[in-house]
Amino acid sequence: MPLSRQDQNRVDLLKKASAHLRSTGAPEELAEVVDFVMTDEGANFVNRLRWKGAEQENPNLAIRMPLALREEIKTGAQAAGKSLTTQAVAALNAFLDGKYVPFDPKEEDVFRGGPQAMLNIRVNAELRRHADEYGAKLKADGVLDWAPLTSHVLKAWFVEKFTAHRAE
Repeated sequence: MPLSRQDQNRVDLLKKASAHLRSTGAPEELAEVVDFVMTDEGANFVNRLRWKGAEQENPNLAIRMPLALREEIKTGAQAAGKSLTTQAVAALNAFLDGKYVPFDPKEEDVFRGGPQAMLNIRVNAELRRHADEYGAKLKADGVLDWAPLTSHVLKAWFVEKFTAHRAE
């Protein structure tokens, strides 16, 4: 696929920058790093830089559950045309707004039995922190007899929204 005019201009400017660095007697490593960015390996490097920030802002949350339940959640979300990441944000916002209270996963058989697996979701770090603090506050204030964590909220929300174990 041909480059857009704007991208081709960037390529030309990078080549000129590399040539300029070489012609002015700048340290060779400066020209080499400009050339490196133009390679496939350089593109991978730039992509890793981009993802580093995304990982810090939206770190992975691995939620342990039976493999069969994980697959049912993924299939149900896909059938409903829903993104689990988007649903995670909706679940945590509903929880923080007092519009959703998760069931206690220790009391549900749906989380027991069979081989275990991880459901991996990228969730905003600040939103996770607020949800965890709110769950602790609900227990401290005597509203609940347990302190829901982000993982509990998401697990319950996904089960209720995307599986045959939906709340009645």
